[in-house]
Amino acid sequence: MIDPAPAVVSVPIAPVVAVLVAGAIAIAGIEGGVPKLAWIFKPLATLLLLAVVGWPETAFARLTVAGILLSVIGDVALLSESDTAFQLGLVAFLAAHVVYIVANLKVAVWSPWIWPAALVVVLATVILLRLVRPPHVVLRAATIVYGVAISAMVISSFATIGGPLRWAPLAAVGSVLFYVSDASLAINRFHRPIPHVAYLAIGVYWLGQLGIALAAHGPVG
Repeated sequence: MIDPAPAVVSVPIAPVVAVLVAGAIAIAGIEGGVPKLAWIFKPLATLLLLAVVGWPETAFARLTVAGILLSVIGDVALLSESDTAFQLGLVAFLAAHVVYIVANLKVAVWSPWIWPAALVVVLATVILLRLVRPPHVVLRAATIVYGVAISAMVISSFATIGGPLRWAPLAAVGSVLFYVSDASLAINRFHRPIPHVAYLAIGVYWLGQLGIALAAHGPVG
């Protein structure tokens, strides 16, 4: 008996465009000094990622949905400039990274070439943490924990390539973009300001989340 061909899964164009449009409006609000646009469209852009994932039929997709919802909490918290809001956002995104790590590990295959990728990520994180040194000891410790978590998230995403997650490369690229986004946010806040940081800290962030969401939308198995 010939096995049936796997169903073709198409890219959800409309939700992807919706995320990009909402994100662009949020960035325009931040760059143009119209905070109301950011308050509305920043969490909306992240919520629209749920439409990109679609109905979560796999464990990877369900965990991705949980990570997206935690990211919404982080997005709302980081709309404020206060240290308390920053810490809340840090905790929310830390939890999101842990969820993404668990999702990745469920479909990881750990091919040998993962170790060079891991080396690059670890070196980048060591350099970043030397630049980013918050004045308060507790917050400094929290950034170290966060740096370890997002590094593990990136490494574990690369470990999914070649396994049952068919669109795993999108998850890997998305995780790298997520890392770049968080790194730019940390440098801007604790090292030195980055001109038009919203494009890096937010725009690249949504591109990264899109990669992860699309990988969750794709087939597993």
